Amino acid sequence: MGTKSHRRPVLIVTVSIVVVALAAVGIAALTGVFRHDDADALTSKRDAAPAAANIGGKRFVITYSDDSPAASVIAAAQSYGTNIIDSLPEQDRQALIAAASRFSVTIESVTAHSLGMAGISLSKELTADQVKEFITALGAADGIEAVETDLRMTVLDDTVPETPNDRYFSRQWGLTSDSYSINATGAWSQSTGKDVTVAVIDSGILPTHPDLKDNLLPGYDFISDPWMSRDNDGRDADPSDDGDSTDADICYQGSEAHPSSWHGSHVAGIIAASTNNERGVAGVAPNARILPVRALGRCGGTSTDIIDALTWASGGHVNGVPDNDNPAQVINMSLGGEGTCPAFYQKAINAAVKRGSIIVTAAGNEDMDAGEVAPAGCQNVITVGATGATGARSFYSNYGSVVDVSAPGGDPNTDDGIASTVDRSETTPAEPAYGYMMGTSQAAPHVSGTIALLRAINPSLTTEETTALLQDTSTPLSNCDRDACGTGIINAAAAVTELAARGTDPGPDPSPAPSTDPGPDPSPAPSTDGKPIKHHGPGICRSGDSDCRY
Repeated sequence: MGTKSHRRPVLIVTVSIVVVALAAVGIAALTGVFRHDDADALTSKRDAAPAAANIGGKRFVITYSDDSPAASVIAAAQSYGTNIIDSLPEQDRQALIAAASRFSVTIESVTAHSLGMAGISLSKELTADQVKEFITALGAADGIEAVETDLRMTVLDDTVPETPNDRYFSRQWGLTSDSYSINATGAWSQSTGKDVTVAVIDSGILPTHPDLKDNLLPGYDFISDPWMSRDNDGRDADPSDDGDSTDADICYQGSEAHPSSWHGSHVAGIIAASTNNERGVAGVAPNARILPVRALGRCGGTSTDIIDALTWASGGHVNGVPDNDNPAQVINMSLGGEGTCPAFYQKAINAAVKRGSIIVTAAGNEDMDAGEVAPAGCQNVITVGATGATGARSFYSNYGSVVDVSAPGGDPNTDDGIASTVDRSETTPAEPAYGYMMGTSQAAPHVSGTIALLRAINPSLTTEETTALLQDTSTPLSNCDRDACGTGIINAAAAVTELAARGTDPGPDPSPAPSTDPGPDPSPAPSTDGKPIKHHGPGICRSGDSDCRY
């Protein structure tokens, strides 16, 4: 919210991202999968992505001034994400060619994007020094406001606890009225987030998951690259998560193989999983609506795709894409990349906020200054750090003056993580499941869901008003001061009560408050031979097994 400083602390752990959406900023890889009951957790793992500082690159984002000839060409493009190099004004095209020719490379494509931005792809990678020279040369051309490297974003890379998993509401420690939970249960008698639209810009959604399908709105897939998208057709109206598993060295030299994360569905379930339905888990705002916006795929996603996704989700027009009939009141971005906030992200964020969206970002999972991570370090967003079950800052959670508040994200030293909706498969979708993950990727949707509770009471709340309300009603952390972890852990019940007391409540929520009694927790855990079912790492309870239920 407001102006955020970017103070760098003494200890900095440099991690990921060149174009990997929040592998660098979160801990959001699949932690453990349990079909619907009990399961073994996956082994703890963290993907090491290349550091963004002092690296080369071949993709860049140019922000043209609104009154420039190039911006007019971009605005007239039939579809954003398409190559417009032959349509650019000759002066701008020659400036690009001249800057590239310094290094004996060619311009492969110039793609049009929202807000007068263009994505530039070169024929080969430039060194770190060449990148600086290329940006300097191109930035001197008329009509250009900024030239920046395109950050590859990834889902925030999750840590994975080694403790066994279980299911149901009784395992959702982050939602209860305990001292270091968000007390969502205490808010449900006043608001369940009814009809508030929450966009999840992430890896897509599992559209048939029984705990998600009833709360989904029509979304969109903004991944331009068919290979990254994995559905072989680029942008389309199907935001389904096709899986983001990769083999070793496929994303960059030295990258590890990893299974599909189902990250977007896990985040969506934290926000608005169907509740009081005798299935799996409960959402923070169980009557909110999820707008799935897919921008991350295999090896992450590009900033240009994320910019278009953010524009569309907030109700802006994206050429070549049908307008969004359900502009999001809240936008969750559990993704990011290392580096201070680029101008192109700030411009897109400002435009989305002006349209009425409140943007929630994950602080990141590198135990470093969140001001050195985008979009967490941008202005006009609510940046969220992670805590464990004892109220302490999670060891991995980024910190610093840009962190506004904290929320449950899990810590392997104290808890199993955050339970939510996933798929049992490690590659492509197979069967709905539930699993634990931990990271600031999981903390952020606790805040997004809480804001949905608030905007159901007062739809006109601004980012500044919402941040102040969450901060004023938060619980201080046990081991972290305000300058590092925000004001503390959000308290949904206290925030809702405070807002309702101001006289902005339009009337009672017509839906009954969800029951907090999930029913008996099965004991013993379902099994085939007295032992938890195994499935290449996570334990799986299949829907046909005895004592298994959704």
